[in-house]
Amino acid sequence: MNRDNTKYSSYWLRDGLFDDDDSLDLNPIESKHNNLMALASYKKSIGNFVDIVTGEHIPVTFSVRGDSYTDGKSVVISSKMDDKDFDSTVGLALHEGSHIKLTDFNTLDTINNNIGLVVGKDYITHLMDKHNMTEWDCQNWVSKVVKDLLNVIEDRRIDYYIYSTSPGYKGYYHAMYDKYFNSKIVDKGLQSSEYRDNDWESYMFRIINITNKNRDLDALPMLRSVWNLMDLKNIDMIKDTNGSLVLASQIFKVIENSLPPSEKPIQSPNQKNDGECDGEGDSDEQSEGSGNGGGGDNSETNGTDNTEGNGGESKDGSNGTDDSKGDAEGDDVKSGSRGSYNPNGAGGSGSDSQITDEKTHCSEGNGKLSDRQKKQLDNAIEKQKKFQNGDIQKKKVSKTESKKMETLDKSGVEEKLAGKDYHNPSYYRNSKQTPVMLVKNYTKQLADSGMISMLSTYSWSVDRNSEAINKGIILGTVLGKKLKLRNEERSLVTPRMKNGKIAGRLLHELGMGNVQIFDQISINKHNPALVHISIDASSSMGGSKWKQTQTSAVAIAKAASMTSNLDVVISYRSIQHDGNTQPLMLIAYDSRKDKFSKIQQLFKYLNPCGTTPEGLCFETVLDDIIKTNKGVDSYFINFSDGWPGFSNRDIDYGGNAAVEHTASQVKKIQQAGVKVLSYFVYDGYEGGIENFKRMYGKSATSVDCTNLMALTKTLNKLFQ
Repeated sequence: MNRDNTKYSSYWLRDGLFDDDDSLDLNPIESKHNNLMALASYKKSIGNFVDIVTGEHIPVTFSVRGDSYTDGKSVVISSKMDDKDFDSTVGLALHEGSHIKLTDFNTLDTINNNIGLVVGKDYITHLMDKHNMTEWDCQNWVSKVVKDLLNVIEDRRIDYYIYSTSPGYKGYYHAMYDKYFNSKIVDKGLQSSEYRDNDWESYMFRIINITNKNRDLDALPMLRSVWNLMDLKNIDMIKDTNGSLVLASQIFKVIENSLPPSEKPIQSPNQKNDGECDGEGDSDEQSEGSGNGGGGDNSETNGTDNTEGNGGESKDGSNGTDDSKGDAEGDDVKSGSRGSYNPNGAGGSGSDSQITDEKTHCSEGNGKLSDRQKKQLDNAIEKQKKFQNGDIQKKKVSKTESKKMETLDKSGVEEKLAGKDYHNPSYYRNSKQTPVMLVKNYTKQLADSGMISMLSTYSWSVDRNSEAINKGIILGTVLGKKLKLRNEERSLVTPRMKNGKIAGRLLHELGMGNVQIFDQISINKHNPALVHISIDASSSMGGSKWKQTQTSAVAIAKAASMTSNLDVVISYRSIQHDGNTQPLMLIAYDSRKDKFSKIQQLFKYLNPCGTTPEGLCFETVLDDIIKTNKGVDSYFINFSDGWPGFSNRDIDYGGNAAVEHTASQVKKIQQAGVKVLSYFVYDGYEGGIENFKRMYGKSATSVDCTNLMALTKTLNKLFQ
């Protein structure tokens, strides 16, 4: 992966994801689940960024075939993400999210429905006469132009707000503007003789790129006055979308009053071309609206991080109509005061001669563009317009793929790296950390999806598991009655005290002057307890071992449901067969949030498969086990048949190295104050018990865990 293209995302992007394919471009027929996992992971990460920056939970979704717009309540991102696009994708998501938080989309209704209120009815009448237009055509045209101006101003306001409140995320905005706004052809176009005609198309090109370091504020009449109105000092004063609309109306009048009467019907620039620009999306993509859309504020990307030199008031209070164009960064552009615009005039403070001065001092540019360059510039401008209007094209996923990713999201599926301290000297190449798939919320939807190797809805599998589960419920009911220890309360009575509860048996001693006739009673209750049951779900655990283990785990969970202050978490560890095979840790049940009926409904779909990534899976949930140890008695019960083993392109996990790594993870659990009990599951052969004891030490016990008496004995011993 080219980290130069992901310098801001590199800390959360997983190494190696694009080693085989430098893009994630889903095909609804051929897509792999690991791609879905990756996309789901990126969506979650981007969603976290949006939540942090906006301070609100704003849903982030992928563009889906059949949808053509966003409702202004969620951020829509593209499913086509490669190593060149991560930073810009994050930037765009932050941009759209900030609009959802800060932009009042009802303001657009005001423009559409009552433009006369915005610019003034008299001014509409004036324009009708000036351009020989009907009232309907005039209102429609003014609405479109004012809306275009509002988009630019609102984007500048929103982005400046994010720069000010969340400066650590500027880099993502830099990447976004580099992709959608900054290009050599735009730089060249700004300096050329193109778009210098006194018309709205030229003005909109110059205004959209007004923060570009190659801007020419003398390219058009009154363009410098527009710059003055849009400087950061003025933008900082705007507190809401209505304020942006007021400024858009002012700028509209400044420009319009400098334009000659039109000789032909006027069109808004954005009416002219709806075609797809070069390099933007696939041919089958539809445009995705994002409410107000994006903006062209690139002041930060061009090094103008502060408000100085971005317009603002000059020392002499002039309106900045000198002949200076400013340096490349705009630091020499000294503008007029905030109140320099006369809403009843042509814009800018001062006399008519000053206005005329600005109109007559327009530059001619640095030469013409070739036909090829003109076409490139037109494509670049179209791309900017699409961004400005929220029409950025986004690669869509099918509804089927979307549903699968929704399933992954609701199941809390994520990846965690494991194997940090693992080293296998016998492996022919260096091992590195490998991602472990962690499922935090087992759902029926996930079982039905067919995405998880451990889960099967085939009837033969369901029937076999159902038998073991039902047996576990019966055993658990009996076990719950035998595990009385957690329910028992111990009362300690201290007699002959000066206060407490009067002891009737001692009342007669009052006559003898004895006042110590009270009993003090203290009740000792057990602390709340949490038991984490982790089950080896590798292929070697099939058959009778699996039935035994399922029955035992269900029995413990059932007994716990009958016992006060005792919660149970049940997890299964195996591997996920998909692309680069990876360890899998599935949290199947958590009594703190799940009803016991979940075991009856969903455990029947669990099946052993694959190899045994023992310690890697323990490492994945280690932090959660340690965190839940606070304020409770914490226990870790492990079911396994012994020897660990796993291999993929990242790691060769096996032999003594895997045994030692597993033992180190168990030791970390114990050092955190968690009591460990490891059941060695066997089917008549105990040959692996020695290696089992190497991993689990004194916590290891060989027991027929379906033997109720043996199970009760070991559990009571553990709880004591």
